[in-house]
Amino acid sequence: MAMVASAPIAGAYDLQTIEEAQQRLYPDAKLSPFEFRLTPEQFSQLKNEYKVPAFRPLFRGWNVEGGGCIYIDQVYGLNDIVTYLIAIGTDSKVRGVEILTCADGYCDLYAPQWRGALVGLAHGRWDPTKTVPMVSGSTLSATHVAEGVKKILAVHARYRSKP
Repeated sequence: MAMVASAPIAGAYDLQTIEEAQQRLYPDAKLSPFEFRLTPEQFSQLKNEYKVPAFRPLFRGWNVEGGGCIYIDQVYGLNDIVTYLIAIGTDSKVRGVEILTCADGYCDLYAPQWRGALVGLAHGRWDPTKTVPMVSGSTLSATHVAEGVKKILAVHARYRSKP
């Protein structure tokens, strides 16, 4: 008789809606959606040059009237997929990060103090494990969200044609 073992998968926990997160990042702003796709060469360059994981070459978000934008992204957590929004200001720096979904039991990682460490970061070849504080017991999730922010900053600076 064959035995099949499976690892437990943590249930996803919705922290807030997209609309609630958008309001926290750019209160009362008028938003217009955008999407663009990297070419296979650009997508390969992104992963190899910046040393960040990427699920897919399609990127989506919203332009903010008057400047700035918000991207929606996903990264692997420990036992789940973390969905988050990242706001980039007119100076091309992180204005804020809001977590939409994460694994139940691991959401405490995304407290305002931790997310605040991402604010002000800019495009570059910085090391997420040295730039953003890691949280004991949630190192993998913290690293992956920080890598996701680095990825979005690179995409925004290098590959997105401006509106």
